[in-house]
Parts: sequence; C-alpha cells; structure tokens
Amino acid sequence: MQRSSVPGERLRARLEAELGFVPGAIAVMGKWEPFLPARRCLEEVAARAAAALALSEALAPAGPGPYLLSAEARLRGQPRAGCLLAAEILCALGARPERICCAAAANRTAVELRTLERMRSALGVEGVLMLTARYHVERARALIERERLPAARLRVAPCDGELTEVALALLGAERRAALASAIARGRRSERRLSPLFVNELLARVGARLPLIERLVADLVRGRGDERAALRLPAG
Repeated sequence: MQRSSVPGERLRARLEAELGFVPGAIAVMGKWEPFLPARRCLEEVAARAAAALALSEALAPAGPGPYLLSAEARLRGQPRAGCLLAAEILCALGARPERICCAAAANRTAVELRTLERMRSALGVEGVLMLTARYHVERARALIERERLPAARLRVAPCDGELTEVALALLGAERRAALASAIARGRRSERRLSPLFVNELLARVGARLPLIERLVADLVRGRGDERAALRLPAG
C-alpha cells in the first residue's frame, strides 16, 4: 500500500519552520579522533548517517530524496578517507549510492563547514542540514558564524533530536527500528574528564584561536586538503 504524502508534507512544514528551508542535502558530519577507539568513532558516524537516512526517506518515501554529503579527509589512523567511510556506512544502511557526495577535505570542523558550503553551491541546493552529536552542535553553529558562512543556508541539528524523531515516526516499523538502533548505539554522554569531554573542551577553546586550532588539528589528526575535488553525482 502506498503511503500517504500528507505525513511527508507535515515534516516539510516542520523543517521550513525550524530551518527556513527543506534541505536539498543532508550532511553526515565526520568523527575521527586518533586517541579514541575506531569502533566508537564509527558508531557516532553511523548514528549521524542513520538520522540522515531517516529524514531523507521520510521526505521522499518513493523518490531519491536529498543528497547525502560528507567531507572528512583521511586522518591519522583511518583506513580510508572519513568521507568514504561515511559513504560505506550510508550504503550499508540502505542509501542510494548515486545520492552520496564526498570530498576528502577536512581535518577539523571549520574546514568541513567551508567544504560543505562549497558542495551546497556546486549542487545548487537551497540549504544543507548538517547532522552531528549533541555535544558538537553548539560549536559547529559558532564556527559557521566565525567563518562568515551563510547561516541561513547551513543549519546544524543533533542526530538524535526532534527532527529525527519526527522523521522516524513516519517510517515503517522495521525500518524505524533499524535506524533508531544505529542512532542509539552512537549516542555518547559528555561525562566530565572523559576523553570526549576533554577533547570537546579543548576544541571549543581552539575555536577562539584559529591558528592554534589549525596547528593542533594538523598535528593530532593529520593534514587535510581543503582544495580536494568534490565527488558529485553526474548530471
């Protein structure tokens, strides 16, 4: 039985009200820290990917849906570029490969945001919704302002937030359970003195000092290439 388009329209109205647009692209923000277990990092990326798919499928249950973006470079200790790992996770969760766009560019959030804006412009979409962990949302929003990027076109939301919950509710029970499980596995608490808490605290301090931020990222994560080519769908 074909699903009614009315629920999807309600989600569109919710997105218009909260973001100012219905996203033409949804970005899976990267997560790689050489001092954290690889499995933990990949579970966080999978949570963001699952949320992106929930929104995409709820918006277009019978169509291609928004583009899916990722922009992380190959960082220290990664087997492949972070954007390719994200693409593999998206495909494993059921994404259409032809909707995935990559750029192996970023070793820190500021470069990631600039690259995603470059991708948005190249794709010609009105706006990008960037999904990340709750602990990262505030810093990402502050960096959009610092980098003087178009805040009306780049919006950030937690992957386990209300928008994702609304989208999940519109999916079939089996699909909803699979994506919700991936999101739950990637949820992290920011406990004081945990490596995650300390890393995010240092990143927030570094965001006020762009030169230090760049030097630390190059040293700890390895260098990215902001000029990396965009892998966009043909046509």
